[in-house]
Amino acid sequence: MSTLRTSIAGAPIVVTGATGKLGQLIVERLVALKEPVRVFTRRPDVARKLFDESVQVAPGDFGDRRSLDAAVRGTKRLLLLSPISARLVTDQIGVADAAVAAGVERIVKISGSDWTIDPPGNSISGDAHAAVERHLASLPPVAVSLRPNAWMQVSLANTIRQAIANNTVAAPKIEAGVGYIDARDIADVAIHQLLAERVSGRTLNLTGPDIVTARQVAELLSTVLERSVAAVDKAPVPTSHDADFEHRAIAQFVRLIAAGRAAATTDVVRSLLGRPPRSVASFISEHVAAKAALAES
Repeated sequence: MSTLRTSIAGAPIVVTGATGKLGQLIVERLVALKEPVRVFTRRPDVARKLFDESVQVAPGDFGDRRSLDAAVRGTKRLLLLSPISARLVTDQIGVADAAVAAGVERIVKISGSDWTIDPPGNSISGDAHAAVERHLASLPPVAVSLRPNAWMQVSLANTIRQAIANNTVAAPKIEAGVGYIDARDIADVAIHQLLAERVSGRTLNLTGPDIVTARQVAELLSTVLERSVAAVDKAPVPTSHDADFEHRAIAQFVRLIAAGRAAATTDVVRSLLGRPPRSVASFISEHVAAKAALAES
């Protein structure tokens, strides 16, 4: 496990995408560690509401080089994160180039899942992330790209809500396994790579501790909910040719998962953090308990 350090001479760590689910987790953890943080956002009011006075807020847009330059001025480390969109490559390369001009020494990128990137040509989202990774490899700053597998807080959380509502877990192929990872583990690894003496590689494939099928998810939910939850095959909804980038990307994710591409585990989380990643079983128990508490309040 690498030794952690504090940020260089009090320079703020810049975080893009800070108002999203993962971005919030990363910022909150940095603040808890008393690290100075500057968030670059086109939603400054939202950022101030989320983080109060605990962070610096740098308003701006990825397409505005002047605001990017202001955001990265005086910093040495950058967390690069942005939503799935047709502008992902342009936006992230713009941030990286501004960071180089400002003398940033380390970039930690939240990338696409490994199975969307390699082999190329199967995912428009994965191909976009791969293009950014190639650009980062050509730049002076040390860069590491984190490739999280399927996020529990996205697809698995939707599955749990579905099961609570109608006692079914639907998937295009219920025997296809997934190495789900908890977003909190992604955040913890991101923090580690921002603060460690050195990064642990050019790309890190992040997964949970085990591979779980939709049928197994249904069995776990049956136990936690104390009622029968069935796993059912459900054909994916066709995506029209004129669908936007995000919906086309998600449709490709569904097809790749059904083909078994997300059925992988690695020991990266354990080796870096000195503990196992959170499991699907614990996430389900925690999520169901939180839903029950909310319903009773």
